[in-house]
Amino acid sequence: MASQISSDDSVLFDWLALERIPRVGPLTMARLYNAFGSPRAAMEADPSRIRRLTGLNDQLARAISGFAAPRDEILRDLEMLKRLGARIITRWDPDYPPNLKEIYDPPALLFVRGQINSEDSRAVAVVGTRNPTRYGIEMTEQISKALVQAGITLISGLARGIDTACHQTAIKEQGRTIGVLGCGIDVSYPKENKKLIQEIAQSGAVISEFRPATAPLATNFYRRNRIVSGLAKAVLVVEATRNSGSLITANHAVEQNRDVFAVPGNVMNPRSHGCHHLIKQGAGLIESADDIIASLFPPHELNVQETLFEPKDSGEALSEISQTILEALDPDPVPIDVVCENLRMDAGKVAGVLLELELSGMVRQHPGKMFSRVLK
Repeated sequence: MASQISSDDSVLFDWLALERIPRVGPLTMARLYNAFGSPRAAMEADPSRIRRLTGLNDQLARAISGFAAPRDEILRDLEMLKRLGARIITRWDPDYPPNLKEIYDPPALLFVRGQINSEDSRAVAVVGTRNPTRYGIEMTEQISKALVQAGITLISGLARGIDTACHQTAIKEQGRTIGVLGCGIDVSYPKENKKLIQEIAQSGAVISEFRPATAPLATNFYRRNRIVSGLAKAVLVVEATRNSGSLITANHAVEQNRDVFAVPGNVMNPRSHGCHHLIKQGAGLIESADDIIASLFPPHELNVQETLFEPKDSGEALSEISQTILEALDPDPVPIDVVCENLRMDAGKVAGVLLELELSGMVRQHPGKMFSRVLK
């Protein structure tokens, strides 16, 4: 079947053939491997032996036995993987992620760009809405930064919004991050994240359980989400609506016996409703990365000390009035007239102090003369 290719490629060819058989998913591939020791042996076995050793029904056993693999198509996949510098890791290889191996239905094959290291087992998944608020982005950046500084690998799904902010922060802080695709390893989705995917592959890993050229179909992302949670020790949801895919990831985490955390937000904002629902259901309420680290790892491993609203160090102590105005702000934008009314201060004076705080990086101005406090 693969006499004209190298012995290593021959083994990969057999795996790619087996996973193409209709109705043969990760669990069936595991049953076949455990029974026969290799994909080739399974596909060369007669149907009756397949039925006897695996318990599969007659129709599926006949489909597996002597399966006519699409040779040219598989060879194109192998060539694509070589061009990308990607490889295939099977569930039975020693470098398969140990956290992922623990779940009920781990992928039989992982397509990998980059490297998966042993320290990646110390990982947290960060997920959330594709349309985050400024608060959601800042919380993602703040928590992600502290996690990677503590030596924790960040896992996410390479989607727009919270996922992208998580990956970008890890790269900026020279930390480890793993992106999980819901499409082929050679497909950039979303398209604007093509450069980000390349950066992650250089400093971490990009993985997929889908063969090359697989389109980002909606049904793929449910399967993708179970990998995101399965790679991690816990899942953090930053912002999510009640029908968000992030809650699906959280549900996978519960089924996989992982911890689930959520960042609270504005009760008037629908993007916070999913997080609040999770907290009501027992998810840990997270204000900073310390909450996650203290829950997951022994106290002697903690090296992150942060306060949610600790101002950035400007090199000088703030005046009393600057401190008062800064403490009147929160991460959600507030109109300047509300600040003036709450503090009973002159608008001109408040505006001048806000400008100084903005220049020092402690305050951010938004359209409509609205201001928010910048998280550390």
